[in-house]
Amino acid sequence: MDAASAPSTRLPRGKHAAKPGPDEKILKHSQTDLNNGWLGRHGKLYLTPTRLVFVPTPLDHLMGAKRREILLDDIRAVERWPLSPGELPRGAKRPRLFVDTADVRYIWLPTDLDGWFDILQLVFYRRSKENPGSGMPEFRRTGLENGLIETVESLRSLNPD
Repeated sequence: MDAASAPSTRLPRGKHAAKPGPDEKILKHSQTDLNNGWLGRHGKLYLTPTRLVFVPTPLDHLMGAKRREILLDDIRAVERWPLSPGELPRGAKRPRLFVDTADVRYIWLPTDLDGWFDILQLVFYRRSKENPGSGMPEFRRTGLENGLIETVESLRSLNPD
């Protein structure tokens, strides 16, 4: 997908998303920056079985940053930039993780970019196996393959339920 066909990076206005609750299973969390617009927001990104949740730091919250939520059902594409881990980003920028919905391209700068790409790919793979109609976003990355998905597929073929 080129920049012309990507969704807008303008964040939607709205209320704060709910923080992950005690009853929500956290699959992964780490520090990240949400880099949409001219002001980067620092905080923590959480992945649950149904959504991604960004919780800004207290200082960023005082400066107007909001908690953000992306339902996994709304994700259309996940892209690593640059596409290959071996490429150097243009313009001395840090590598990024783009998460596209129909309306917004979220630009994340997580501490473990390829780990986030892998876990999102695994979560969607699992969701597609459990519910074939749930849909699978497009995953864009080159130069690196997720061996865990191939391992899960081979184990399932040996022991079909």
